[in-house]
Amino acid sequence: MVRPPHSLRLLILAAVMTVTTCSAQTNAFAQFGKVAFQDSTADVFWLRTPLPLGAEAYHLLPLNRQFYLLACIEDPRFDNLHVSRVRSSLFVVDAAGRNWQNYPAELNFRVTATGMADVLNNLDTSEIREDGDFNSFLLGLKFRLKVYRGLKMSILQPSSLKLIGMPADLPADERVFRVSFDTHNLPVDDRLVLEVLSPGGQVLSRFHLELL
Repeated sequence: MVRPPHSLRLLILAAVMTVTTCSAQTNAFAQFGKVAFQDSTADVFWLRTPLPLGAEAYHLLPLNRQFYLLACIEDPRFDNLHVSRVRSSLFVVDAAGRNWQNYPAELNFRVTATGMADVLNNLDTSEIREDGDFNSFLLGLKFRLKVYRGLKMSILQPSSLKLIGMPADLPADERVFRVSFDTHNLPVDDRLVLEVLSPGGQVLSRFHLELL
């Protein structure tokens, strides 16, 4: 099997293994006087990119293959994004000081599907069953974005899906996708869930993006 460059694998794995819960900064209250002291400082934090969304492990039958799905956001607009979930002072402010009322018009996710042995061997494994060869399985992965607003849910299909690195006509044990969605100016308090589906339509992973 032809493998993507080792540096690319390290970049993705390092991004996803980064601690996903951002620590609150100690000067948050001094800088933003509206933040109430009775609220937890954990409700005020900064984001950095790549922004890890999670990683999950699977055992694919009948091929008897272990594989992993990893997702992150690679978008400089999310770098140093300042978020407050304090009830009395909800806000999302970017590095330039702009207050976000909506998500960016386009959201870009990076999803890695890898069968490299034991890259994340500390994860619990879910068993799935689907026919076909492993290369076709990886290439056939599907994506959608679920948007939750209160009790309502809508689904967005990708506006763009690009394969990064190894071309599709060369067999590989790892595939990296850039998945883009037109958000239509979704409010920043909407809850977003990126779903990864198998070629046969089974929901494999749900990666959450919630700012507020």
